[in-house]
Parts: sequence; C-alpha cells; structure tokens
Amino acid sequence: MTNPYFSGFEHSAAQIRRFLQTHKTFTLLLSGGRIVHHEAEDAVRFRTWLLTHQIEDVRESFTKNYSAYNLMSA
Repeated sequence: MTNPYFSGFEHSAAQIRRFLQTHKTFTLLLSGGRIVHHEAEDAVRFRTWLLTHQIEDVRESFTKNYSAYNLMSA
C-alpha cells in the first residue's frame, strides 16, 4: 500500500476529495470543504499518488459525464 502522505504535502490522501491539475499546480478539495493549492516539484508523481488513492480528477470526471450525456441525448 502506498503512503497516505506525500512528501512535501501536509494533508493525507484520506482528507482529499477531488483535484484539478494545471501544469504543476494542483487545486484540491478537502473533506471539510476547504480548497488548497499545491505546486508539486514532480507533478507526475503527485498525480500518480492521488490516483493511486482513488481521488477524483475533476477534469476526467467532467469529460466522462459530458460524453455520456451527449451519447444519451443524441
């Protein structure tokens, strides 16, 4: 199992509900509703850590839902 904490980031994976990535900057929604920003030195590793912990990528969710909606309304 991977570490619940990512080096250089103060919140545990269990505290994160969703994220949105723009280059090296991540906008994260925490379980209490707070939004935090994190600039990762290694964006690929940080993103992989988030996905390994099954944290929702807002951009991917939107794309999937939008595509499904378009298929249903066609």
